[in-house]
Amino acid sequence: MQTVQISDDVASLLRELTEREHISSANLIAQLVKSHKDEITKRDELKKFFEPYRKGLSGFTFNREEANER
Repeated sequence: MQTVQISDDVASLLRELTEREHISSANLIAQLVKSHKDEITKRDELKKFFEPYRKGLSGFTFNREEANER
């Protein structure tokens, strides 16, 4: 297993959270990692879903007078 070094501030916050949630620091970190992984998966799925709808707008120009005529 790999050792992770954390700052004193992070260690203090981790201790506070584990006391509040009544769980071990290892379980809390595992929950946070799982939650982060789920968020990344969700983000990637959304990117993949919206990929066909992405349009290049570099050549787009807006003319207010033309728009008002419509």
